Amino acid sequence: MLLNDSMTITTRSQVQVIQIDNAFACADISLFGGHILSFKPKHDNKERLWVSENALFNGKNAIRGGVPICWPWFGPHSSRKDVSAHGYVRNQSWEIIETQDSSTGTRLVLQPQICVSEGFEEAAQLTLVVVVGKQLTIQLHTTNIGGQAFTYNCALHSYFAIDDINTCELKGLLGQYSDKTQAHQIFTTPSPYKFGTETDRVHLVQPHKLSIIDTDTHTEITSKGHDSIVVWNPWQDKSISMNDMANDSYLTMLCVETAVTQGQEVKANETHILEQIIA
Repeated sequence: MLLNDSMTITTRSQVQVIQIDNAFACADISLFGGHILSFKPKHDNKERLWVSENALFNGKNAIRGGVPICWPWFGPHSSRKDVSAHGYVRNQSWEIIETQDSSTGTRLVLQPQICVSEGFEEAAQLTLVVVVGKQLTIQLHTTNIGGQAFTYNCALHSYFAIDDINTCELKGLLGQYSDKTQAHQIFTTPSPYKFGTETDRVHLVQPHKLSIIDTDTHTEITSKGHDSIVVWNPWQDKSISMNDMANDSYLTMLCVETAVTQGQEVKANETHILEQIIA
C-alpha cells in the first residue's frame, strides 16, 4: 500500500511495517508497538539500529530490537505484579494519524489504539512523532487531557547496532549510576566506558549528546526531556536464555536509552516531550 511518495506499507510475518525511502534515509516502522526497526542514512548507508535475527513478529510479543516504547512505566510496575514490564503500548497496534513529505525529510505521526489500561488509569494521550531525514528524530508526546496532574515514567529503549561489544566505547556519560546487576548499588561511571560483562545501569544524569564509537561505527545520540540514561547489554548467558535472541546476539548490540525513570509530572492540559535524535 502506497501512503505517499516516500512511504509504503508491507507485511512482515503478522506485523504491518511502514517503509520510508526518501532522499536522505531509509527507515522501517512497525505499526505493532509504534516500533522503529531500522534507520539507514544514505550519506553512509550504515544501519544505526539493531534487531535480533530471532525477533518475533507475531503481533503479540514485543519486538526484540529497534526502538521499543516503554510507557507509562519503565521496568516492573511500582505496585502491581500482574502487569507486564515496561508498560503496555509496545504490545498493541498503533494508528497512522498524519504523514508528510518535505524538503528536509518525512514526518510520521502515530498513536496507540489504547492509552489507558490496567496499571495506569490517568487521562493521557500518547503520540509518537518520527521524522526521517539526515538524522532520525523520535518524539514521545504525553498529553494530560484530564483535570488532575499525573506522574509517569517512560523510555525510548533503543538498541544500537555495533561492530563488537568488546571493542566499542560509549562517550559522554559522567557521574554515578545505579547497577541492577549488583543490587542497585551506586558506582562511578567508568572512563573510558567500555564493556566486558552484563550491563544494566541507570545513569541519573541528563547529557545532551552521547556517542557510540567502534571500529567502523560512529553513532550520535541527542536527548531531551529525560532524567536518566539507561545502558544495557545482556551478555552471553542472558542472550542464550532468551528465545528471541541468538546465543551471540550480545556481541553486536548496545542499548542506550533516553528515559524518564524518576517520575515526570504532567499537569492538566500540558504535554511532556521525550526526544531522541540519532545520527
